Amino acid sequence: MNILVTGGAGYLGSVLVPKLLVRRHRVRVLDVGYFGLGHLRAYDPSVEILRDDLRRVITDPAYQEELLDGIDCIIHLAAISNDPSAELQPELTTEVNYHGTRALADAARERGCRFLFSSSCSVYGAAEHEVDESGATAPMSGYAVSKIDAEKYIESKADGKWQAIILRNGTLFGFSARMRFDLVVNIFALHSTLYNEIRIFGSGAHWRPFLHVSDCARAFIHFAELPNPEHVCFNIAHENLRVIDVAEVFTRLNPQLRVSHVDLPNEDPRDYRVSTRRATEAGFVPVVTVEHGAEEISDAIVSGGIPDPESVFYRNAKWLAELTQIGGKNHRDLAGLMETVARMRGSR
Repeated sequence: MNILVTGGAGYLGSVLVPKLLVRRHRVRVLDVGYFGLGHLRAYDPSVEILRDDLRRVITDPAYQEELLDGIDCIIHLAAISNDPSAELQPELTTEVNYHGTRALADAARERGCRFLFSSSCSVYGAAEHEVDESGATAPMSGYAVSKIDAEKYIESKADGKWQAIILRNGTLFGFSARMRFDLVVNIFALHSTLYNEIRIFGSGAHWRPFLHVSDCARAFIHFAELPNPEHVCFNIAHENLRVIDVAEVFTRLNPQLRVSHVDLPNEDPRDYRVSTRRATEAGFVPVVTVEHGAEEISDAIVSGGIPDPESVFYRNAKWLAELTQIGGKNHRDLAGLMETVARMRGSR
């Protein structure tokens, strides 16, 4: 297939794109380049890279035509990701995560392209029991609201003639060529490896569904290639764990690890476990455990596989805040600078 991957240079996209190439798909990537694009240019077979802002699909019909020319399937990952990043500029979050998704979905439907949307299990907010895709949603952040609003729009347009799939991903972890250290397993790996200490904010008793980034990439490929999925929406996760359970994983890897709790005046209200039965019945089963992913990241840090791991470059909200201070909202003009920075970091 000819596949467009929006956000293809991001944390998930950087793992997904090479897997698509291995399966002999032809890949076009649209990415604004917040975190550089240079790592994609080294891929063989080559990837067609469009360095641009997703918001152009909202206002520029000619650009839509160019972007989707010859495309059979769209895997839509591009977003202002995670709660802190979304809160920096709420208007930008709505433009990209909702209006950008809506315009791209409309364009895909008009052209008969398959459309896969990267959503999040955070739309559940808090649930007393394990929840499946038919359960109530209760988004507790601007990021989660933008995802559920986009979901509702996509579902309203789905019919027997248009293939739309929504994947509600669990909390990601694991190594990527575009690394992140603002995800709980990855943060614990960083602090355990560098400081021999991890801190749990609050009780740590709240639940999250965890998913290795490579399993998430495999899920998108599975559903992109699945001929006639029975459902539109799927939970994608591997292990439901409490944060204190994740800490125990690291104490098994490092018996000398110090674990401390930081009291919070207000506990994080988000607390949810998900059922993945629907995805299993559709033939997708994740394989990578939190323990394996934790060891993988620690190994990469120790071996120097992640340059300067303490840099804000690996933390979405802090890096986007710095970009905004440098260039205001005109993020497209900063993309060339970001690629230069990423190239310099990789040459150290």
